[in-house]
Amino acid sequence: MVVVIPAYEPNEELENLVSELNCMNYRIVIVNDGSSPDKNVIFERLKDKAMILHHTVNYGKGRAIKTALHYILENMPEESGVVTVDADGQHQSNDIVSVCQSLRYHNEKLILGVRKFEGKVPLRSRFGNAVTRAVFSLTSGKKLRDTQTGLRAFRTELIPFMLNIKGDRYEYEMNMLIAAKEYQIPIEEFPIQTIYLANNESSHFNPFIDSIRIYKVFFKFMLSS
Repeated sequence: MVVVIPAYEPNEELENLVSELNCMNYRIVIVNDGSSPDKNVIFERLKDKAMILHHTVNYGKGRAIKTALHYILENMPEESGVVTVDADGQHQSNDIVSVCQSLRYHNEKLILGVRKFEGKVPLRSRFGNAVTRAVFSLTSGKKLRDTQTGLRAFRTELIPFMLNIKGDRYEYEMNMLIAAKEYQIPIEEFPIQTIYLANNESSHFNPFIDSIRIYKVFFKFMLSS
């Protein structure tokens, strides 16, 4: 199993996560998605614990995931599965392990680590996910509890399919769900902890620009349907 971590302006949470995953013998591919030079020290400390790939500029989360998938396809053909993980500490190592185990029992499916959105959840996160859940349900006919989760797992045979999905930024993850529905790839939801560190201040999601990109995905899907 290969852990893919797209990272833009990471902090010590990334180092903590990598250390925990190393103890569990996961192979790790991190994509530095055009972070500022002062973050090089973090990637330098991690180079012996993970494969570090670099973008010279910030292309976006979707492109970073695709860069990692290209690398896995060409250099790690023996691996059975891929799990994508956020770099900001939202995903705990025990939840990552549970999602990977779920893939072993449901290897024909796209596994989503879904949050319950209970307790102290930032308003923009709670509202944004509620809206995208509702719109996804209306446009696709399928109900999901968490359409914006970055914790996802799938078998390596699906990498070519994932590489053909459009989108370079956060809309890529929504396109993935729509493509899975269109091509009849089953989706399995696995409950995980809901964690927002420091009110999710480390998130690079732009509520205005990135939301427009996501809703354009729905609009195009409705037109094509």
